Amino acid sequence: MVNYNDIGKLAGVSPTTVSHVINKSRVVLPETRKKVYKAMKELKYTPNLLARSIATGKTHTIGLVISDIKNPFYPDIVQGVEEVAAKNGYNIFLCNTDYDVEKGSKSIDALIGRKIDGIIIHSSQIDEPKIKEIKDTGVNFVLFGWSKKNIGVDSLYTDFNTGFTEAIEHLVSLKHKKVFFISGPKEMETSKVRVNSFIDAIKKYKNIDYKIFEGDHKIDGGSKITKKILKEKDMPTAIVCSNDLLAIGVLQTLKDNGIKIPDDMSIIGADNIELTRIVTPKLTTIKLERYKMGRAAMELMLKRIKNKKTSRQIREFKTKLTIRDSTAEAKL
Repeated sequence: MVNYNDIGKLAGVSPTTVSHVINKSRVVLPETRKKVYKAMKELKYTPNLLARSIATGKTHTIGLVISDIKNPFYPDIVQGVEEVAAKNGYNIFLCNTDYDVEKGSKSIDALIGRKIDGIIIHSSQIDEPKIKEIKDTGVNFVLFGWSKKNIGVDSLYTDFNTGFTEAIEHLVSLKHKKVFFISGPKEMETSKVRVNSFIDAIKKYKNIDYKIFEGDHKIDGGSKITKKILKEKDMPTAIVCSNDLLAIGVLQTLKDNGIKIPDDMSIIGADNIELTRIVTPKLTTIKLERYKMGRAAMELMLKRIKNKKTSRQIREFKTKLTIRDSTAEAKL
């Protein structure tokens, strides 16, 4: 079995230098590092990750917890996290909670039990008691998707107020006076952020009636709520949705029931997932910088790993309305 002595002998350096190169425990001159890597390649040496973890106290693995791996919202986030992680020698361990609170809690506990170097969470399946529990373990932790409120951990949040304000202003310019909103599950913090942003935006207009329905952030959920809306005595002229999957479910169900989009009803989603440019009509939606958010989350994690005494880190991301074909002037 190839060891540090063998590599050092071939590279012309000491076994200690080989250890520093492999474990990145000390700065080594680029030329020396290249010699070590060349020797490793020639000897077909593969580092023992478990042994390295024991020696350095680091696994070079980051846990990434998301709500729904099937939701097109997440690939850009995962890509952003993974790219920064890979560039810095870290692997990503992906956990999918599938909107299950118990599953989410168990996933987080399992990651902590594996002694990973940190956890990034973008999931509705976490509350303040769980955040406190994670903090108490001392594990490096980045949270995003919540509001700006001080929860005492490194966090990224999205300014939905801008996006929903632009959405309501757009509908007002199109003479809409009755607007329904479909939210995600109201008990989840990530849903509350979007609901509150919608309410703050629409309350500025005293002449607009609105009503809120609770959905589940899935296409089927949008379809289910739309069937309830169709039974309303006084139909809205526009529907704003907490995410794009809900909006797509609404759009398809309305079309199936003979309602023309946007002639009879305007629809606005949120997230700007790829499907919004494929459905007919193309969906007006609130754009989020998901890829940049993913990269930023991993960058915060690296800073925290480097210095655990760093003060709380916060990053804010703006939203912007992207106008497409699913909104038009209201029929008066």
